[in-house]
Amino acid sequence: MAELAPPSLVFDGTCPDCGERQQVLPLPIPGVEDDFDWKVRDYDSYRLFMMQELASRFPDRRRWTSADMEVVIVELLSAALDRASHAMDRVQAERYLDTARRPESVRRLLQMIGWQADAGVMERARAEYVGAEIPTDAEALERYWQRHPSAMEAARYEGPHQIAEQHRMVTLQDHADMMQRHPLCALAQARMVWSGAWHTILVSALLEDALPLDTPIHDGEDDADAPTLMRRELWDQVVAFHNARNLPIPPVTAALSGRTILRTMIEQYRMIGSEVFLEGARAAPITVSISIRAKSGYFRSELRQAVAAVFTSDQGGFFEPGRLGFGAPLYASDVIDATMQIEGVAVACLNLFRRTGRGQEDQSSEGIIIVEDDEYIQCLNDPRAPEHGTLRITVQGGETG
Repeated sequence: MAELAPPSLVFDGTCPDCGERQQVLPLPIPGVEDDFDWKVRDYDSYRLFMMQELASRFPDRRRWTSADMEVVIVELLSAALDRASHAMDRVQAERYLDTARRPESVRRLLQMIGWQADAGVMERARAEYVGAEIPTDAEALERYWQRHPSAMEAARYEGPHQIAEQHRMVTLQDHADMMQRHPLCALAQARMVWSGAWHTILVSALLEDALPLDTPIHDGEDDADAPTLMRRELWDQVVAFHNARNLPIPPVTAALSGRTILRTMIEQYRMIGSEVFLEGARAAPITVSISIRAKSGYFRSELRQAVAAVFTSDQGGFFEPGRLGFGAPLYASDVIDATMQIEGVAVACLNLFRRTGRGQEDQSSEGIIIVEDDEYIQCLNDPRAPEHGTLRITVQGGETG
């Protein structure tokens, strides 16, 4: 690096004590001419530019052939630059979700925006390793996408749309909606109460299959992998739901209950500083008596079984807990309509239509049973627990048997 000349001190003569330090700086470095087109990206453009450069440097030479050593070198350089340019484009494309091609890049970009693979997709990805060592979920998903590119394209499309989905429980409706997304919760409703010092959010939850909220749903065996008082299909749905959202799954012990399972989701999605408690939903048990006249050629016993199958409280039945929401009344016309849809029923009428309990009046003439805003219709029709609602079916006509 060139050294600067020593500075000089110059006095203007007006004041013997006033001087000015002067330094002679070197001239600026002349700029280098650059006529290269930095947008050149392919073989033909590179070759054309270098051949033009050769022609300008050797103006006396008029003839260039493909056998000339200079031309061979130019073509080799052009091919190498073309490959390097393509590699740079591929690397640059992996930075963006819409242009990334490698499964690992797509997965990482989707995870940056909070996307999580669907439980069904992950199950199919793991199923392809039957009898072999199962890699991590990330590796399994990437290899699954390699074999099924359409699945990766679906995730690429659905990922950004999940950004707008609300997962945090903020409003009362958010609490109810998030709870009802859980496969264990059939119906939920939230309300806010004043505890004397702060507001508390109470979430009324009705579990699937009318499972108890606090009663243990397992017999306590240490080697069990699923609750004994819950359908295996329902438990598998709970496990898949928790895995898809990275929610912890409580251990299957004697202390396992519906509240324990649902609390894991509440703690994940509630607002910091908010107090959220679970409470059992209030049931409104009803007593219904239906009289049916069977058509000719239909056995009474078979028709009674068909009617009981329609008005069961099991999953998909008319009285499935949670099918009617909180505060939803029960209409007699809906009961009659569901009965008349059964093949073999000629006439149907209601003999008794009221809430269960002493002092409750028959609502057959009114045609409606009204419940409170925090209640739901219940009719389990369990002979061992008539207080949870009963259904009586009387069949006349038809064939004996």
